[in-house]
Amino acid sequence: MAKEKLYKRCPRCGEKTFINARACDGCKLVFSRMEFASNKQAKREIKAGNKEAVIKTNQYPKDYNKWKMLLICFVGGLFGAHNIYVGRYVKGFFSLCALLVLCGLILAVPSSILATLFAKWMFIPYGIIVILWLSDMMMIALSKYKIPVALENSGNNVVVENEQK
Repeated sequence: MAKEKLYKRCPRCGEKTFINARACDGCKLVFSRMEFASNKQAKREIKAGNKEAVIKTNQYPKDYNKWKMLLICFVGGLFGAHNIYVGRYVKGFFSLCALLVLCGLILAVPSSILATLFAKWMFIPYGIIVILWLSDMMMIALSKYKIPVALENSGNNVVVENEQK
C-alpha cells in the first residue's frame, strides 16, 4: 500500500505544512496565490534589486516552458544560457565566465611538455562545469530545477484570505 503524503514545503520559507493547508504557518503565504506567480515578474524584480519579492521554487508558473528550457540547457547549457534565460543571472554569468576563461587558457598555453601537463590539469575545472551542466539538465527534466518566481501583487501575498463557507 502506498504511503500518503501528509506534508508539503512552503515555496517561500521552506517550512513543513499539512498538504491541505491553505496558507503557510510561518510566512503566511496563501498557496492558491502561487497560481498567479510569474517568472517574467521575477526577472523584473531581480533587475530592480527587489530580491525579497522573489521566490525560488519548483512549482513552475504558467509563463514557464519546461521543454524550451530543456532545449536551451542542452544547446547552451555549458555557457549558462538556461540560467540566464530563467533569471538566475549570477549562476549564468559565472558559468559563462568560467568556461570562457578555461577555453582561453587552454588555447593560450604554448605547446611544450610543461604546457601539456598544465593543459591536462585544466580539464578538471572543465569537468566540473560539465557535471553541473548535466545535473541542471536532469533537474529540469525531472521538474526539480528551482526557478525564481514572483507574485504579481507581491505586497499583498502575506495576508491570509478569509475562509468563506
